[in-house]
Order: sequence, then structure tokens, then C-alpha cells
Amino acid sequence: MPMTIQLSVKLYGTLDKWVPGYNPETGCLVHMAAQSTVADLIVHLGIPPRSVGIVSVNGRTVKKADVLPDRALVKVFHPIFGG
Repeated sequence: MPMTIQLSVKLYGTLDKWVPGYNPETGCLVHMAAQSTVADLIVHLGIPPRSVGIVSVNGRTVKKADVLPDRALVKVFHPIFGG
């Protein structure tokens, strides 16, 4: 089992303001410890957890407690409001 994992991360909405140097066209590569969760990634990126709505990993919606697989594509969306 690898000691670290590599993730491709794309941020949507206004979340990019929390990640200095984030490029919305390419996203960013993040290296984390193996067995890191979605919540760990959010903290690692410096995004306040309340600012996160939906997260998908490799096209599937996940929960914040879910463990991230190596080389995953993670999409993080801000909450959507409206009526």
C-alpha cells in the first residue's frame, strides 16, 4: 500500500479563493497520506468545511468521511442556494 496518494482536484463556484495559486482551467495536484478522507482534503486545501457542498470522486458523489483512492479526480462544489 502506498504511503501517499496523488489527487487531481477541481474546485467549482467560489472555492478557488481559498487556495492560493489555484488555476481553474487545470485544477491542482495534491499529495496526501494514504487513507486520507474527503474531510482531510478539505482541511488540507484550507477551505472552510461549511463552504463545501457536494464532493465527487471519479464521478461518484461521496461523503466527507469517505477515504480517497490514489490517483482520483476529486471535484469540490460550493453549496447551491436558491428557490
